[in-house]
Amino acid sequence: MKTPFGLLDLSAPESRRPGAALAAGLVAGLSSGAIKMAWEAFLPPRKPGREVPPVTLLKNNGADPDELTYTYNGNEVPWGVLSVHFGFSVVTVAAYSVLAEYFPKVKLWGGAAYGIGAFLVAHEVLLPKQGLSPAAKDLPAEEHVSELLGHVLWMWEAEVVRRSVRQMLTNTPDAETREAALRNLGDTARAGAGQVLSRFKR
Repeated sequence: MKTPFGLLDLSAPESRRPGAALAAGLVAGLSSGAIKMAWEAFLPPRKPGREVPPVTLLKNNGADPDELTYTYNGNEVPWGVLSVHFGFSVVTVAAYSVLAEYFPKVKLWGGAAYGIGAFLVAHEVLLPKQGLSPAAKDLPAEEHVSELLGHVLWMWEAEVVRRSVRQMLTNTPDAETREAALRNLGDTARAGAGQVLSRFKR
């Protein structure tokens, strides 16, 4: 089925590997969650003193973030807050990975389009609506910039890991539409023929 700009064009059924995609998405969600955390240390999205959304979420659900910790090497590690942060990343990236098996255009711009969508839905709509952050219009420009760029970087990294892990698990190319697969096959065949001809010319 053809859709405008191919955005919802389905992949060829025989090219899909949803189980491997889910496994790849779980791994990519963990790694990209760490990348997003590192980005926020580089460009902090919130002003000093404002709670991060995972802390507010835990408090709103009757949990004390200060009690959900463990000690490692003399440091108090907030496992409750980390669980919320990484849980969001894993669930969102795993969904992306499985969706990519059926709708290849989900991977548009190396996953950046999906990251921008996640930013808009989560930070501009859902978090303010749930009282986990101020209304989007009341947030400083620095927060919008940090979160937007952070979500792009988060999904770029997730896409690299997803693709690598899926390839390792299946030893097959990414799921693509039949037209794209034939195009790629043609490009590969032409490249191979070019190499053979260049040898004869020597």
